[in-house]
Amino acid sequence: MVSRDYEVMIIFRTGGTEAEMAQAVLQLEDPIKRFGGRVGSSTSWGRRRMTYRIARQQEGYYQLVTFQLPPDQLAEVKRAFQLNEGIVRFMILSRDEKPQPAAATATVAATA
Repeated sequence: MVSRDYEVMIIFRTGGTEAEMAQAVLQLEDPIKRFGGRVGSSTSWGRRRMTYRIARQQEGYYQLVTFQLPPDQLAEVKRAFQLNEGIVRFMILSRDEKPQPAAATATVAATA
């Protein structure tokens, strides 16, 4: 089974202590592993103020997680994140495509 590389930025509610946030992050990895994925790295961005309110929250606890997962299981992981009441917002991006530098893109456009 082919796996793809993904990264997800998650904003958690900030109602608890640092220990509770660490526990929430560990619970976040469960759906990924349950559906055949493997967690690469997990980076805490800490508590940050949001630009605008989301779900009556002015601050959030930000976490960046990279993982590998079969593409057919991505919908199940998204559903598990949506059902998690501790998550305010999340975004999953595919990391398979390498972005081109802006200079290379401009050169290609100029020659066309």
